[in-house]
Amino acid sequence: MSQLWPVALVQFQVSPEPQVNRQQVCHWLEQAMTQAGTSSSPKLLMLPEVWNSPYQAERFAEFAEPIPELGADLRDGPSDSLKVVADFAVSHRVSVIAGSIPECSSDGRIFNTATVISPAGCLLAKHRKMHLFDVDIPGGIHFHESDSLTAGDQITVLSGVGDPLASGAATPPNLGLQICYDIRFPELALLMQQQLSCDVIACPAGFSTTTGPLHWHLVMRARAVDTQSFVLACCSARPPQDSGDYPSYGHSLVVDPWGHIVAEAGIGEEVVHAELDLDQIAAARAAIPTSRQRRGDVYRLEPSA
Repeated sequence: MSQLWPVALVQFQVSPEPQVNRQQVCHWLEQAMTQAGTSSSPKLLMLPEVWNSPYQAERFAEFAEPIPELGADLRDGPSDSLKVVADFAVSHRVSVIAGSIPECSSDGRIFNTATVISPAGCLLAKHRKMHLFDVDIPGGIHFHESDSLTAGDQITVLSGVGDPLASGAATPPNLGLQICYDIRFPELALLMQQQLSCDVIACPAGFSTTTGPLHWHLVMRARAVDTQSFVLACCSARPPQDSGDYPSYGHSLVVDPWGHIVAEAGIGEEVVHAELDLDQIAAARAAIPTSRQRRGDVYRLEPSA
């Protein structure tokens, strides 16, 4: 019998008002749990990148919140946004990849940080975006995250063995975190899979209507094929064209280890449901054993010391 892991990606429109965003998150997380029905209720929910704040580099500091160390009970704060998600996780006994929010560190630096919250409301994992989105596409988009953000320097993979992500009979996979622009760097994904045994790459993202049509489906499918892993990519919903807000691409999706898109949203607010057949991971890696066939005598991919 296949090991099925039900997941749900929440795609909603981000507001300039933090309280509105927190209310929206509660509403759409509730929708994610109720839409699925009892037979396939999600064991893992996922939110998009920078869901508590406008996606504007100059405003990240304004909306930044402190995030405690691993193991902390997020219901006790200090992040108002993560407290809301932790309260939901506890009340529904579900794990949540809480997208990302701007994080203010104790030394005053601002990071773009993704988190995973357990069904007990505790912080399981924390990933600071490693590759900052500094681009200037003529006639398209100009954005410099490094004007306000500091890059993270840690690779994040959460081990599924004995982890609170476990649910039912399925053995939970090893879950790797990336944030948006990180997904464009295949070296990172390959290191996560080869050296940290990553099985599922979760990527809260904010591709725009410039970069999305060019590369969204391409890079998500490429990383799935590169690593023979599932890829979960959650984007915010697209705002009205005349709103002046960041033009999110939408199209949150789930890709299997063969590169097939198994579920995808449109551009509006909705929940994407999928059941990950975890047996596909081993099947893909056995059928096309690229990990064993790499030429370590000719080239090598290693983390920095």
